[in-house]
Amino acid sequence: MNQIEVLYRFIDHYISSHALRDSRIALKASRELLEGIIRINDEFDRKGVLQQTYFEHALFVTKLLIDLNIPLTEKETDILIASALCHDTIAHANFKKCGKELTEDYHMDPRVYEIVRVTTKIDICTEADLQKFYDNIKVDKLAVLIAMADRSNLVENVYALSISEALYYIREVRDYALPMCSYALEHYPEIHFPLKLLVSKIHRLIDVTDIISRRYQEKENAYKKEIISLMEENAKLRGLISGL
Repeated sequence: MNQIEVLYRFIDHYISSHALRDSRIALKASRELLEGIIRINDEFDRKGVLQQTYFEHALFVTKLLIDLNIPLTEKETDILIASALCHDTIAHANFKKCGKELTEDYHMDPRVYEIVRVTTKIDICTEADLQKFYDNIKVDKLAVLIAMADRSNLVENVYALSISEALYYIREVRDYALPMCSYALEHYPEIHFPLKLLVSKIHRLIDVTDIISRRYQEKENAYKKEIISLMEENAKLRGLISGL
């Protein structure tokens, strides 16, 4: 049994044991809409670099949220799990109605659509757009949990990125995602502990990645200087030879 099937069965059992109606629909919808679609690194438009399908990614994000055992009502848990399973559908499924299919065709709770919509990172062109994106997420505690679980899985795969890509992503997490979490930790005491765990995990991963990235960057800069020096020496030698 492969990893995807193990994750699927775990989540399926959790949904069944808790009788989560929307999550049951979402699990089927996520597989139907996202299975086989290879993830890309959106900022650098490189397909396959993150070495997952969007369906597999959705399962990892959902499993993480389940493992955190977040103290929510039954309805909130259902909405959270359903949103986690579908969080990439607006951006990557073949929707004609910009995601309203989740409510109109799949008949999920309207809040699932709203959380998926607000956590979908599209049309981000400026720093102001990025700030607005995180500001819109922070006013909904379930959206904050989805966003941070999503970024937790992304950070786990940051090793697949180039140095410049990794540093770009780390900067976004530090400058925008973590400040959003500070707001959420202050305003949503009921999710303080699980959110703190997510923040701590991301801190550890990006700190290690940052150290490794900067070491490689230092080596890259040293190699560039050496290449420039060799080119200058080569030019001098050519000048000497041509003067003979």
